Amino acid sequence: MYNHTMKTVLITGSSRGIGAAIARRLNDDYKIIINYRKSKEKAFELLYELRETNPNVIAVKADVSKEEDVAMMFDVAEKNFGHVDILINNAGISHFSLIQDIEFETWKNVINTNLNSVFLNSKRAIPNMISNHYGVIINMSSIWGDFGASMEALYSTSKGGINTFTKALAKELAPSGIRVNAIAPGMVETDMMRNDFTDEEIEELKKEVSSNRFARPEEIAGLVKYLISDEASYITGDIIHINGGFY
Repeated sequence: MYNHTMKTVLITGSSRGIGAAIARRLNDDYKIIINYRKSKEKAFELLYELRETNPNVIAVKADVSKEEDVAMMFDVAEKNFGHVDILINNAGISHFSLIQDIEFETWKNVINTNLNSVFLNSKRAIPNMISNHYGVIINMSSIWGDFGASMEALYSTSKGGINTFTKALAKELAPSGIRVNAIAPGMVETDMMRNDFTDEEIEELKKEVSSNRFARPEEIAGLVKYLISDEASYITGDIIHINGGFY
């Protein structure tokens, strides 16, 4: 049965990894919009799983680096649920290489996916949030957005841009009752991590983390759940690190 009192959450890049963990963590209390670009099978597996206990879940295919796709995704969300109360900008890709080996097309693709998508989604979500004098935006950043990483200049740049965008937007939107924060994970056990590093490299990286392990996606999801709740109503403009002491 449609629930008019539950707030609506749109999570970009939520067919797997951190995004899927967020959707699972929020499923009992929110209407959920799953977004995917290529991973249709994973997205619909998650959709059917969540619908077992929450009928207010939909999945929308959209490339969030494209303005027309973002517009379509929000149109579908609004047709189904009225409006988006909470936006989780989670979609992202990594790139690991020397700066001189990065093709300009690759640079543009990562910036479009990681940074420009945050702008496009936020811009589309904000008018309704202002009208309702309520909204929460969470941007998924990275430890490298603050500190930079060798061989990851492109990825670090995209996440550093998210951090500054978050701080500026929070100041702009606070008078309208909208909060904007970023989460900066360290190492997280995801497909992205496994695609970038060998098993041996991952074991070596774990030794550099004070906690001697990587974060689980569910731990990032727990932080998201707190930050979008009313208990966090005085937190805005922050870049919140969750990295197990990996500095």
